[in-house]
Amino acid sequence: MIKQTIYEVRDYWRDNDLDRYYRILLLPETDEALNARMCAAFEAKFGDCSIMVIEGEAARQILTLYSLYEFTDKLLIGSFDLPNGRKLRNLLDSGIATEEELINDVLFKDMERMK
Repeated sequence: MIKQTIYEVRDYWRDNDLDRYYRILLLPETDEALNARMCAAFEAKFGDCSIMVIEGEAARQILTLYSLYEFTDKLLIGSFDLPNGRKLRNLLDSGIATEEELINDVLFKDMERMK
């Protein structure tokens, strides 16, 4: 299973020439409303750069491999709960942070400024 996923992700990555993008947003969740808000925030933050959004099964497969091996620094994972172990939803549910704060200040922080 994992070996097949690795090859599928590699082929998907190559076939879509994903290395050419500045940032790639993975949307592995099925919550369409949340995905739409994430897309809007992603485009507002990085829209002047070369960006790509990947949803559904392809996003989940890439995330599976990325959880084992961080093969690029271009991925942003648009989820409060994934990869497994991520606990951002706890901050939301407890009222410590709003959805907007988590999306803009945690998930989509400008990584270039951090270097």
